Amino acid sequence: MNTTKSILIFTSVFLFNSCKNNPSEEQKNIATKVTTTIATTHEITRFHNVPAVLKAQNRADLSFQLSGTIKSINVKIGDSVEKDDELIRLYNPNIDPALAANEAKLESILTQISQVEKDLENLKTLRKNNSVSKTTYEHKETELKNLLAQQKTVESEITLSQANQQETIIKAPFTGIISQFSKQPGEFISAGQPVMSIYQNNILEVETEITKELWSNLKLGDVIHGYFGDEKLEFELIELAQSANPLTHLLPVVLQLKNSLPEAIGQNVNLAFPQNYKNVYQLPLQTVIDDGINQPYVFVTERKKAQKHIIKPLFINGDDIIFEVDNVIDNPVIIEGQSKVASGTPIEE
Repeated sequence: MNTTKSILIFTSVFLFNSCKNNPSEEQKNIATKVTTTIATTHEITRFHNVPAVLKAQNRADLSFQLSGTIKSINVKIGDSVEKDDELIRLYNPNIDPALAANEAKLESILTQISQVEKDLENLKTLRKNNSVSKTTYEHKETELKNLLAQQKTVESEITLSQANQQETIIKAPFTGIISQFSKQPGEFISAGQPVMSIYQNNILEVETEITKELWSNLKLGDVIHGYFGDEKLEFELIELAQSANPLTHLLPVVLQLKNSLPEAIGQNVNLAFPQNYKNVYQLPLQTVIDDGINQPYVFVTERKKAQKHIIKPLFINGDDIIFEVDNVIDNPVIIEGQSKVASGTPIEE
């Protein structure tokens, strides 16, 4: 009997102590210590590197307006030339003979005109004495009119031939440097086919294409920084296309170099185009929880408990993440200790 009573007392004490030491209910109410910060929105500028190639702003591909064979080239690639220097000549077998024939024809017509004018003066005197008929006089007047008309026609043809003759010579359109030839003396070339290129190296520019997001931040006259190796450059935006390239869906832009950079044509530069973000948040990267399945989120404190707040990451900036949200973050954000909490976990700041 005493043994049975002792067992019952021991069992009761054991059960009492077991219930007393069960931490499950108490642990639910134990707050997890975390560090928080107040999240505020910012305006942040991000720079995107876009490669481009330096080239001369003033450049020209030179061509003849007539077909023919190259007669002579007076310069070499790399030569510096002055404006109106003769660069190249063309031979067209139809121009010089046509000009010579028309000049001879004009000389003959002028001789005839001179003779007919003298004849008219004589006929005018004879008409006063009624020595010639009116019909004879009028016939000579008609002859003079016809000759004058022929003179006008031939002079027009001579002017055209002389213009064509000028087209057989290409002169430098500006002071510059010869960059290339496409033909050599004796070779045939068609009208309009480029035969030579020239450029000025005192003003350089770049052409490139950018996204609509970058394009929307720009206006004519903006200064964009670029880098030529370690050298920092400044470019001014001088052309801003209003429609995208149908193949790339990117928008073309042209920028003029403001610095002096000799012997740089054909060299690569990197341009830093800004993209502005408004009303975005910037927090330490470890603040964000992203398991690759659910939407990324941060933990905020609400009534001393952790709550998820969905975010939309934009980009990483050093050790920070830049993001935006659909709903403004009004509560403190947990920046340390978030790995120990879940939604609804009591927290202590």
